[in-house]
Amino acid sequence: MIQLRIKDESELYNHFDPTGTRINDDVYRYLKTFSIEPEFRQNPRNTLRIISDGPVDLEKFQKLLQNAVKRDLDEFDAQITRNNRRVIWEFITGIALSAIGVLLTVALDQVLLAIISFIGSMAIRDAITTLTKVNHDIKYLRKLLVPFTDLTLEVVRNVE
Repeated sequence: MIQLRIKDESELYNHFDPTGTRINDDVYRYLKTFSIEPEFRQNPRNTLRIISDGPVDLEKFQKLLQNAVKRDLDEFDAQITRNNRRVIWEFITGIALSAIGVLLTVALDQVLLAIISFIGSMAIRDAITTLTKVNHDIKYLRKLLVPFTDLTLEVVRNVE
């Protein structure tokens, strides 16, 4: 269970947004810190308890939280798509330069051949690194946010 202590519902929303339709960055950052905790990831029915001095519109906050998570998930997906496009071009460039290097072995200087082969090899290495490491890390970060899409919310009024 995640607990969030606020004095007023307005603390949940970005104070720069006059429409009140964006979640407060500090609140969102605080909630995301729980995504790395093993018990949060293992429990499919996590609960966010908002302890407040006043009333809170749970439906509005849940919708805005889901929108914030969706924006992050969409950005992760877009980054993976951009990376995959870059990988294709790196493979094409690497293979082409390596092939040119092999074809020019007979006709050109060995130094130029070494440079062409090196650049081709580096492009292929970058493509493999992106596929195996960078996209993997982005998918892991994306997976950490998924539990927030169906987080159960409850409000507890602080009575002093």
